[in-house]
Amino acid sequence: MDRLSLPIEQIRDHYDVIVIGSGYGGSISASRMARAGKSVCLLEKGREIHPGEYPDKETNAHKEMQMDIEGKHVGSETGLYDFRFNKHINVFQGCGLGGTSLVNANVSLPPEEWVLEREEWPKALRNDRELLTECQDLALHMLNASPYPRSWPVPAKLKSMEIASTKWGKDSFYRPPINVTFSDGKNVVGVEQKACNGCGDCVTGCNYHAKNTTLMNYLPDARNHSAEIFTEVAVDRVEQMKEKWLVRYKVMGTGQEKFGDSTSFITADIVILAAGTLGTSEIMIRSKKEGLPVSDMLGKRFTGNGDFLGFGYNNDVRSNAIGAGHKKPDADDPVGPCITGIIDLRSPGYTNGKKSEGMVIEEGVIPGALSAFVPWMLTFASKFTGDDTDSGFRDFLRETWRWLGSIFRGAYKGATANTMTYLVMTHDDGQGELYLKDERLRIDWDDVGKQSIFEKVSQNLRKVTKELGGTYVKNPSWNRLFKHRLTTVHPLGGCIMGKDAESGVVNHKGQVFSGNRGSDVYDGLYISDGSIIPRTLGVNPLLTISALAERNCKYIARDRGWTIDYSFNNQGLNGSKKEGKEEVPGIQFTERMTGYFAVGTDSYEAGYDKGVLDDSALSFVLTVRSNDVENMLNDSNHPAELFGSVQAPALSDDDLTVMEGLFNLFTEDPEDDDIRYMKYNMKLKSEEGKSYYFEGYKVIHDDPGFDLWADTTTLFVTLYDGENPDAPVLGKGILKIKPDDFRKQIGTVKITGTDKNMDQLKYKSKFIKFFSENIVDVYL
Repeated sequence: MDRLSLPIEQIRDHYDVIVIGSGYGGSISASRMARAGKSVCLLEKGREIHPGEYPDKETNAHKEMQMDIEGKHVGSETGLYDFRFNKHINVFQGCGLGGTSLVNANVSLPPEEWVLEREEWPKALRNDRELLTECQDLALHMLNASPYPRSWPVPAKLKSMEIASTKWGKDSFYRPPINVTFSDGKNVVGVEQKACNGCGDCVTGCNYHAKNTTLMNYLPDARNHSAEIFTEVAVDRVEQMKEKWLVRYKVMGTGQEKFGDSTSFITADIVILAAGTLGTSEIMIRSKKEGLPVSDMLGKRFTGNGDFLGFGYNNDVRSNAIGAGHKKPDADDPVGPCITGIIDLRSPGYTNGKKSEGMVIEEGVIPGALSAFVPWMLTFASKFTGDDTDSGFRDFLRETWRWLGSIFRGAYKGATANTMTYLVMTHDDGQGELYLKDERLRIDWDDVGKQSIFEKVSQNLRKVTKELGGTYVKNPSWNRLFKHRLTTVHPLGGCIMGKDAESGVVNHKGQVFSGNRGSDVYDGLYISDGSIIPRTLGVNPLLTISALAERNCKYIARDRGWTIDYSFNNQGLNGSKKEGKEEVPGIQFTERMTGYFAVGTDSYEAGYDKGVLDDSALSFVLTVRSNDVENMLNDSNHPAELFGSVQAPALSDDDLTVMEGLFNLFTEDPEDDDIRYMKYNMKLKSEEGKSYYFEGYKVIHDDPGFDLWADTTTLFVTLYDGENPDAPVLGKGILKIKPDDFRKQIGTVKITGTDKNMDQLKYKSKFIKFFSENIVDVYL
């Protein structure tokens, strides 16, 4: 499948619809709005990672981990595995094109009827269940959900799960629908997929084209209908500008953050926030802080969907529940998809009439990329929080023998080969609160782990483990020492639905309320992800999120008289319309220059001097990028592209965004072989809707004195009052690089398009050699 994302240099300044995020809500929104014939831009903070590129070894998995801890962030902010650690509850989510669909366990189940009938949901949604069901069916069709086939070899963990369910009777156990492909061929949007090979590594990323993430369906469908997708773009906030919406963003991986908090922006008629529960809430909280009136319910009613994690360690029954990792999966003895079986304890017979105490218990898989740590981790956890459910000397000997087997022979033998992982969903009180601290999102929820429902969950997991004759191991952080801290993979709430602004942040259509009272909404600002769900669901939420996103899109179209084309006449398309092209090494670096300019001046020196007197500062933070370093070095104009922002308070109070930026390195003077130029040309857009043109150059020449530093760090600037150099000259000035900024700039030089260390060294060396040779030609 071709790459779906485009270089950020190709982004336009305005779209009909901007979608923020690419999980279920974002991907569905982009697909449906593009099918309505609208110009669509999707912005995703993470990277585009395809099957075959997901980590399958410990070393690779470590590189993809990012951890947000109070006061600091560890790892790359575009790492695929996004862990958020808080005092009372931790969150795990995905960061990449496809969102958490890349790393979830695929289960597509609806909540029980009573959950959707509760008054937390707006009455308009409760009374419109037919439409919600129709939208659920649309999502199931696109996500191709089906149970693990009965004609396939039965995974050992699935057999173990069925044995464990006998405590409640066989009616409690079944195979749930999962978003996994079980036959080779093109899917409904024309993407070639392969049948699942049972490797088990669903939650570290499927390397075999079998998992039905949004990268396999809704996202290529959006591209097939001309949506433009940009990755490694983190949205900071949204602002209302007259009849348009303005989205301010930062480009990740460029080093721009080293030079301050500069942002770029684009505009749209409609903005759909779908950055996930935490991402959307953070953007909305920051937007409110910057002056956007919204409901005071923002950040409230956060829930972990009653998630609870536990293990059945060293059972008497083999489970084979550790992913294959880099090993070849065994077709005759598959691990199977992450979740294949479920013990459903939601019906009245299991809850003694207390619906909110219903729960589902699902079996899982420990990823193969973590297999080396598993024997030691579970040994420690079993000693620390373990509860052996059986006893006797012979049992002790068997357990010890299995323990020694896993310690000395690895995770696929002995105790760990007989270990089950359990994920439970039930109903917590949903009273968590999201807020910003030091510009990072935090979660406050006192004593959530001490709620009585989690003790009941723990008792049920002990019963399950006892049926298999193992040691029940609680979530290692769910104990008195760690204040019963929970971990959720299903964060919901924070921007919940309500009938008005006093009860929610959005209405039943996902429209954002335009204040803290009443039912008036913004025209063109929507939220469409898990953050709008106003309560626990008691089951995996992906299907409900998808159905609500489909429903929101139907209302967006209906309210505007648009028609969404739901037909599939494009089955011959495979991925994006963009031509498939092998990625080649490129180069990028980020530069900050500061100085002064003045309006109405006709010389650079005069503009600079007057700018100093008038305090008319001018600066920029720009990334220079060439996606083909060989071409850049060999072309006589040595071209690259520019993107970033310009700061000019005399023109706009906020950052101006660079569009259509072009950089030329060491172009020759046609009349003097001893002179080289570095040229900067770009269009600037202001929030107020004004356009300017920036033209700058550095002169590299050997005049009296050794002035290499001055030549390479001094930029002569002309600003034009229009979007091209044919417009009237607005003013002139001079920018310079400060030594500390130059030091930071050196640290941003990066070879793109390859992760190989030898390629990195080779192309950096080529660039340095080219730069040095031009300096030598001029000065020596």
